[in-house]
Amino acid sequence: MHRSVLLLLLWSGWVAGRDPFQPLAASRCQAAAAPQGWHLQGIAGRPAQFVAWLISPQGQSHRLRAQTAFPEAPWQVAELTARTLRLTAAHSCPPQHITWSIKGGHNEKDGTDVVSGAELAAAR
Repeated sequence: MHRSVLLLLLWSGWVAGRDPFQPLAASRCQAAAAPQGWHLQGIAGRPAQFVAWLISPQGQSHRLRAQTAFPEAPWQVAELTARTLRLTAAHSCPPQHITWSIKGGHNEKDGTDVVSGAELAAAR
């Protein structure tokens, strides 16, 4: 009986142990490059039903709703209001956010702010 318990303990330690000579598995943390060349054209709709129109660097039009995937991974629509579109990269380290805002009048261009999680916490 004692041998079987000892063998079971040794075997379970062998299965759960990590080979110290092998490299560590890739981290779940990913660096997220900010999408370049995208332009927010406008946002329309009512609260909880807003739709944002964007133009890609290739000139294609894209419609985005709240909680949908952005065409470039790993970005996701986190928040969509009447005047802002906020994207987040969930598994980036530190967490990254991009906010596009509609500013000024009809003929003015949009602005983009890329903010890391640390900068966001410091701003609050």
